[in-house]
Parts: sequence; structure tokens; C-alpha cells
Amino acid sequence: MVFAFSAAALAAVRRRSAVVPVMVGDLVAMALLFSAVGAAAQFGLLGERGNAHVRWAKVCDVYGPFCERAMAAVVVALIAAFADLVLLMLTILTIHKASSYY
Repeated sequence: MVFAFSAAALAAVRRRSAVVPVMVGDLVAMALLFSAVGAAAQFGLLGERGNAHVRWAKVCDVYGPFCERAMAAVVVALIAAFADLVLLMLTILTIHKASSYY
């Protein structure tokens, strides 16, 4: 979803009037990206530790290699989300420096 928005934003940002809506859309997409990574991490921990209150057993004891790959994917997605955050901050800073509001 974030990739599709970013591809559409590349086409729209050629017009100067579309810069602010694209930045707001980038912030919304980044919030969705971080919430998706957080939800995936939560379910990974739930599979690893189980939940005694609702009698959910540990799943990673049975499916160990799958859980290791899933948690590695969550870590890579978190790194990508932080890279997206840094890129967005650099873009906003560059646009702010180039603007006439100084």
C-alpha cells in the first residue's frame, strides 16, 4: 500500500501545488507502515510466548524455522520503516530550505 502511494506520489509531485498533500499522504502512509510492523511484531511475540490467560499455546516451539523467518522479516520491515522516516524528514527539510518562507 505504501509502495503504491509512493509511486503515485512521484507522478503527482511534479506539480508544485501537490507537494503539501503528498507530504501529508506520506505521513499517513508511514503511520500505517509503523502500525503494521507493530502488529506483526505483537503476533510474533504471541506465537513465541503464547498467552496463558486465553489458553493459547506457544506456536514457535512447533514451527521454529517459520517463526525465526517471520521475526527476521519484522526486523527488516522495521529497519525499512525507519529508513522511510529518515527519507521523509530529509525531503521535508529540503523542501523547507528551498521554499520562500525563510
